Amino acid sequence: MNQQWIVICFLIACAHLSHQKSTPNSTTYRAAVVEYNPKYFTNSSEILKINSDAYVKHIKTARENNADIIVFPEDGLTTLEFPVREELQDWTTIIPAASDNCTPCTNNTVEVSDALKKISCAARENEIYVVINIAEKLPCTGDGCPEDNIFYYNSNVVFDRTGTIIARYRKTNLFMEPHFDVTSVPEIVTFDTDFGVKFGTFICFDILFYEPALQLTRLHEVTDIAYTTAWFSEAPFLTAVQTHAGWSFSEDVNVLASGYNNPSGGSTGSGIYLGRKGVAKAIMSNTIHEEVLVFEVLKIKKESRFNKDHHDHSKDHDQKVLPYDHKEENIYKELWKKQFDNTVANNDVVYLLHENISAFETFSLEGDVNKTVCQNNFCCDFKIEVVTIDPSTKYRLVVFSGIRIYGNIEAGVRVCSIIQCSNDVISSCGSVQESKTVFSNIEIAATFHDYKNILVMPSTLRSDLLPLSENWTYNEHTHDDHVHISMSLDNNTNNLITFGIYSRYFDKNNTSRTVSEAIHYFIALLMSLLLI
Repeated sequence: MNQQWIVICFLIACAHLSHQKSTPNSTTYRAAVVEYNPKYFTNSSEILKINSDAYVKHIKTARENNADIIVFPEDGLTTLEFPVREELQDWTTIIPAASDNCTPCTNNTVEVSDALKKISCAARENEIYVVINIAEKLPCTGDGCPEDNIFYYNSNVVFDRTGTIIARYRKTNLFMEPHFDVTSVPEIVTFDTDFGVKFGTFICFDILFYEPALQLTRLHEVTDIAYTTAWFSEAPFLTAVQTHAGWSFSEDVNVLASGYNNPSGGSTGSGIYLGRKGVAKAIMSNTIHEEVLVFEVLKIKKESRFNKDHHDHSKDHDQKVLPYDHKEENIYKELWKKQFDNTVANNDVVYLLHENISAFETFSLEGDVNKTVCQNNFCCDFKIEVVTIDPSTKYRLVVFSGIRIYGNIEAGVRVCSIIQCSNDVISSCGSVQESKTVFSNIEIAATFHDYKNILVMPSTLRSDLLPLSENWTYNEHTHDDHVHISMSLDNNTNNLITFGIYSRYFDKNNTSRTVSEAIHYFIALLMSLLLI
């Protein structure tokens, strides 16, 4: 009998060792993100059941790999195929606030969806932090309510190891989501973990705006981000992993990014990013694919590199939302349709939107060059050295300083870059072909003013739609009111799509293009999409 007890105790000890948790004293924690392809049915209850069941399976996989936290994608439970607003009730759930200390798995006093309960129980059973995105409904009474007296939000929910809701965030910057509302004041949401890391959380399009993304890193000095996304990749500067890795590098924070997977509809891209240490793991899948990425993340112990007295844009209007344009809406309806119609594109190709390069100042690259290119008083210095030229692909130096349109939002942007084109016509730029052109050296430099209140990211891309992992450097020389940034490519490199600097100016007074020019820009972009 004693021997039997010894064996039992030994097995229990082994079980505990196999599920070892990170602690505040450990230098790392184990993170998991899911590249997930949601299953779609016309019945909302069936959609939520099938996808939440899959989530439970992935939560178990993450725990078997000793993960402390797992992140799922935007719209992963509901899919992107939402009904009209009048039919949203069954697709959405009440989400208790973190202050309610609610554990849906064991609490029957609040009517939440079965999906929310199921994931709460999975977090509790597997003793793991879980971050999901789900559509929320909030009944409204009194003044300022929508006509239907319900607010609908695109929301993140965070469960701790006991299945208790410890954070809820409602998306601030909607990308063509007319069925959702936004809060009157943008939410800044953080949550603490038992392994000593404070996280911030936001959703997809939020990453390109000051609120809440940069407020988390610069005002609240959060060093780790749980990020849910259903990204629509745009060549040559805003494909998914390229953008998320660039943002993580710029802010020098860890980012756990979980992406919605439907490549033929333009959505793929998940990764674990380690700030200036680079990309730990990432995926840009050209086929329908599900995968749990797990990595041991080094904790960041540092103070913010930004001064405490920099400007807080929460008092500003960061963006101007333009009136809905029915032509624009039809373009994006086609994009949404591609999410659910596998006949519209090859399943071995990622569908890409394309930037309107005709709005840029450009210079055709024929060989070695040392040149300054300017637009609207913004100048970029280029030095390019080429070893081998592939006649089947072309390259251009491109510079932009002005206002572009994301969806139906005006945004101040400045760009310095070299990009690939498939031929000499500017509309062919943003191609993503393999190229035998070999660059031995690329140097790009520019000065950005009001640097504490803008986002400046390195933007690199290879033909496999992943960023360059090595052989390039990025230097910042900061002054009182500006920063001088230089990037260089140091070793022979082929298959290059993009190499440059991408910046977001949140105060559009710093850009000199007029609204009429922005509208012209958007019309040209629509024409390019129609041609595609």
